[in-house]
Amino acid sequence: MTFTGRVLALDLATTTGWAAGVPGSIPLCGHVRFSKGGASHAETYREFRKWLEAMVKHHRMSPDLIVYESPAVPSFMGGKTNISTTRLLFGLAEHLEEWCYDRYDLRQASVSQVRAHFIGQNMKAKIAKPLTLERCQQMGWPATTTDESDAAALWSFQCAWLNPQLAWRHTPLFTAQK
Repeated sequence: MTFTGRVLALDLATTTGWAAGVPGSIPLCGHVRFSKGGASHAETYREFRKWLEAMVKHHRMSPDLIVYESPAVPSFMGGKTNISTTRLLFGLAEHLEEWCYDRYDLRQASVSQVRAHFIGQNMKAKIAKPLTLERCQQMGWPATTTDESDAAALWSFQCAWLNPQLAWRHTPLFTAQK
């Protein structure tokens, strides 16, 4: 049976990119900043939860399934993510999991899976982020920031997983230039 519900994709961070739509459509895209620099994690989590409640009450955004990008454990020897940021990213994921419990089907995907699907390979963020935004623009999708394009790529990955017959549409080889 083919999934025909609405998918909400979240690229979780202090500024979270989101994309929503049904498989085979053009996703709606946006981003939201939950707190300003120096805010506590608790404040960020509270604003995140308020936003989730508002998002699902909006009829055009109400999801049947939510997918988020898995937070990654950075290499503290050479990585650029500090412990506070790592805690925040894992905390957002944990809050989302708890919030979805008994409400929504929740999935996750890794950055490497999404990038391989959407831009053909897993590259460093400095290279991958502008390429992902460019691909969204080539496809006529309304992503205007890298937060939004990362969420749109995640949405595309999940839709392809749900409806494999759509997968080829978003691969670099078969995407028509707009």
